[in-house]
Amino acid sequence: MEENNIKLTIELVPSTVWYSSIYQFYKKSNSMEKWHEIKKELFEKEGKKCWICGKETNRLDAHEFWKYDDVKHIQKLEAIHHLCGFCHKVKHIGLWLHTQDGERMLKKEGLAKMNIVNHFCNVNKCYEEEFRKHEEEAFGIWSERNKYKWKQDFGEYDPKINFQKQINETLSKFF
Repeated sequence: MEENNIKLTIELVPSTVWYSSIYQFYKKSNSMEKWHEIKKELFEKEGKKCWICGKETNRLDAHEFWKYDDVKHIQKLEAIHHLCGFCHKVKHIGLWLHTQDGERMLKKEGLAKMNIVNHFCNVNKCYEEEFRKHEEEAFGIWSERNKYKWKQDFGEYDPKINFQKQINETLSKFF
């Protein structure tokens, strides 16, 4: 499995920006209607299927895709896409496979760690040993990124930009 052929990757967020996301922003500011608008747009654009593996389901999670500038230490929100539960668990594998909370939640869902590993392998058409290698590399990158304090750039999803866009759209109706 070559790095370029991986459809489903592991994303480990640096600890200085844990729980700092557009979702968390809307949740903390009691603006969940904005998050629901994003999800509605995703259903309109992507349908009811996982953006990565293509599984069709009514139960999809919106996942924030980030790009990392490892020199300036800026985490930039590139996109938000719908993922099935298994793909979303792979993205957040640090929680699901490496914490007691994750273990407890998997058990509650009637799942085991191998269900998540097997999903990664099925989507990427690889063997468990290749999953382990990818996971080890992801944790290595995460460990290096944790040495720095990260800033965030919410890109086109920045609430300030969206607020200004709404004002401009409203004003354009009158002028």
